[in-house]
Amino acid sequence: MSNQVLLWTMFIVPWLSLFFMKKDDIRRYMPAGLFSSFLLVILQEAGVANDWWYFQETIYPLLGVFTPFTESVDVIIPMWVLKYTYGRFGYYFLIEIAGNIAFFFLLLPWFADRGIMSWPAYAGIIAFSFSTVINLAVYRFHMWQEGVCDYSKKTEATMVLRPAASKLMPNESENKDDKK
Repeated sequence: MSNQVLLWTMFIVPWLSLFFMKKDDIRRYMPAGLFSSFLLVILQEAGVANDWWYFQETIYPLLGVFTPFTESVDVIIPMWVLKYTYGRFGYYFLIEIAGNIAFFFLLLPWFADRGIMSWPAYAGIIAFSFSTVINLAVYRFHMWQEGVCDYSKKTEATMVLRPAASKLMPNESENKDDKK
């Protein structure tokens, strides 16, 4: 199989897998997938700028970015992982660690052997370390998107400290009790 077929397959197949995900789940998890892709683009650019790795072949005429990964795999895989593990952080973290180990220590060296990229031995440790932090940030971002981290709605103690214009309106039932 040629490198171009491999890269195009890596680009198209993850997007096709979205046909098996419900529309509501796509809307729910897409921001986390895009956030993950954004952070990994920064990691890739830092790696290229610091000569940790270099991409020799891509599917677009854009040298320096690993397009099939950033625009496809890294958007879709976090969505699927969050779909099945959200709310169980231990499972999420174990699956992401196992995926990172397989990707950075098995798959990317294989790509280097095929001539798609240069991948020195130390690059796996650097990328694995940063990617683990990125996975934690993606989980936290999704918690924020879900409203889990919105503490202003959860505590009544902060209501006293708010200006009058931002305080919640009383319920209608409370108003009826006051009139009687």
